[in-house]
Amino acid sequence: MDSLLPPDSLGMPGLLIRATILLSAALALAWLARKGSAGVRHLLWTMTFALLLGLPVLSLLAPSWDVPILPSAGPSIPEPPEPPAEAPAVDGAGDALFTLAPRVTPLPKAEAATVAVADPVSPPRAIPFAFLLWGIGCTAALASLAVGAVRCARLVRAASPLRDPVPLRQAEEVGRKLGIRGDVRLLVSPTAATPMTGGLWRPVILLPTSSAGWSRERWGVVLMHEMTHVCRRDVLRQLVARVAVAMYWIHPLSWVAARQAAVAREEACDEKVLALGTRPSDYATHLLALAADANPDRAALSLPMGQRAHPPLEKRILAILNAHPGHRSTVAAGLVAVAIGIAGMSAAVARPVRDVSADTVTAVVTARIGSLGIGAESDEYIFGDVTSVAADVHGRIYVADRLGSSVRLFEADGEFTAWIGREGEGPGEFIWPVDILPAADGRLFVRGQRITIFAASASSPYPDAVVETWRIPPYANSESWRARLVDGIYHYPHYQLWIDGPSEYFYMKYDPEGLTPDTVHVPDLAGLSSQRTAYYRVGQRGGRMVHGLNSAPFAPRADWDMTGRGTIIVGDGETYRLREFAQDGQLLRTVDGPETERRAVPRAEHRDSIRALDARIDSLPVPLEEVMHVAPEILRGEIPDSLPASIALHVGASDRIWVERWPPEGMATSRYYDVLDYDGSYAGTVVVPVPLLADPPPFFGDDVIVGVVSDPAMEIHSVVALSFRLPQ
Repeated sequence: MDSLLPPDSLGMPGLLIRATILLSAALALAWLARKGSAGVRHLLWTMTFALLLGLPVLSLLAPSWDVPILPSAGPSIPEPPEPPAEAPAVDGAGDALFTLAPRVTPLPKAEAATVAVADPVSPPRAIPFAFLLWGIGCTAALASLAVGAVRCARLVRAASPLRDPVPLRQAEEVGRKLGIRGDVRLLVSPTAATPMTGGLWRPVILLPTSSAGWSRERWGVVLMHEMTHVCRRDVLRQLVARVAVAMYWIHPLSWVAARQAAVAREEACDEKVLALGTRPSDYATHLLALAADANPDRAALSLPMGQRAHPPLEKRILAILNAHPGHRSTVAAGLVAVAIGIAGMSAAVARPVRDVSADTVTAVVTARIGSLGIGAESDEYIFGDVTSVAADVHGRIYVADRLGSSVRLFEADGEFTAWIGREGEGPGEFIWPVDILPAADGRLFVRGQRITIFAASASSPYPDAVVETWRIPPYANSESWRARLVDGIYHYPHYQLWIDGPSEYFYMKYDPEGLTPDTVHVPDLAGLSSQRTAYYRVGQRGGRMVHGLNSAPFAPRADWDMTGRGTIIVGDGETYRLREFAQDGQLLRTVDGPETERRAVPRAEHRDSIRALDARIDSLPVPLEEVMHVAPEILRGEIPDSLPASIALHVGASDRIWVERWPPEGMATSRYYDVLDYDGSYAGTVVVPVPLLADPPPFFGDDVIVGVVSDPAMEIHSVVALSFRLPQ
């Protein structure tokens, strides 16, 4: 979800990997064509540099092709220490990990019921060092290019037109042979040490003052070489190569490619001079003489003919003397163009993704039930408002639908099996079922306006008969939460939101007699009690709730769940430290998960969230200042710039702790869970490749996940079951 720096979802590494693919292909093709035409090789390098410059744009416009070649994004997990046989309990400030005090040991009280949590930490505004280094090098290279262009322009302004009619007529004749349209200016420069070609739009050939003593043959050789540069628009090609090298200066292959392109450029001109009828020995003699007269000069955006250093003059002379007159093959040029074009497009569509480690597994969808899956035309597969999902030890899937007041049973593959209970107010009937709890002994607890317990009859393999009904008070809330059955006691989460007082979160406990007098309070961590619903007053005593303003987008929020042992695990969302409490509020232990570096909120999501928040505020019938319990960040007109450590906390089968993280790049429609065993050791990371809803909460089994997804267009629920297997 972060997008940083270059226009790739993975930033500079992704762009460099694309460049590596393209440059490696170009080098391979150049090696295969090393004995062929230099003009073909020069065409190859021209297309390569053009594709390098176009990679950022092509990678955005072209479809993506995932290539898992980057390092794993999963957290690096140290091996947990062996837990001692007996260990003392720790308080909230302790650093003990993965240990739980024996129940027989008196547990000390936590020093404070509330753990202070700082405001969300914004990511540093400093430019990353790698990007800063790249920017410095790129700026220096472009500055050098600009200086060369300025120097070339000064050379042109200081030069005077050639007046000798003999070389002028020779230039016209060479221009006709090469098919050059338009005038090419021939200028004599007092500062030019060797013939050179410059000018992007108005080509110019600069000649040294020593050219006044040249023979007709030397004039012919020089003009054919320089006019070939003009015909091939080599100044523009050189500019493209220089800009590409400036952009990819940090990549060593770009420098190798630039050197080979310069060699191919000069050799292509040499081939053309020989093809026009010049004897190789005569051409080599003139070239050596021109190089002997040339002196090292400051760089200019031009193409000097007799330069010794780059490309090596000795190699050019050998190539000239060993040349076999011929012509550039159109077929070879076409094949090279097609090959490098394919390589360039492949590099553009390649999307380097992080290669997941052995500890990371991707869950596989085994059933998709409802509007997005099988049987959408049958009533059994149509859902209105799914409030709870679960799976039993046999893998069967249970779905509660509030609108249909129904509970349905499906096989593990998604095939409908049976209706359980029916709508109504009598025994085995319910209105608004909001929770399903399959017990280990095969019973099924369904919470609606009462708690109804089903068990399998003698002729049924699934719970189809009502065996017990427990009463619940009429004021019990009907939110979709995850209940727990602990020692035969049914624990169901509740909350109490006071208009001006702190919020309360707790578990109400039920047994066959109904509500018990015991209540389990959720410890107030990370300002949990301050997470009150925003509202504005209507009249003197009334008020209207306003959703979405009590917490800023991307702000960390505390979350909790109950284990099968009846303890409560709480996370503050800001850090990866989890705390486990007994039902009497005593702190049992702390668990430090695999902390990773905080990431910035992606710019697009940050922008969209601000727009949505502004629209929500604009829709208020009262000024924002009159709304109670608005998050401070919203009142200040800002939202956090960094993502919290976690999104949600769940306790699954075998008391495994599932910590939902913000998805990494390229996985915005997936869910990402770090799984900790009950002793606190890291068990692995599970990637769920579908956007499961947080309400109702997903069900996490030992090897199955059941959750709800919503059709964004029709807002119709469907149920998805996934299988996974964590590494041993």
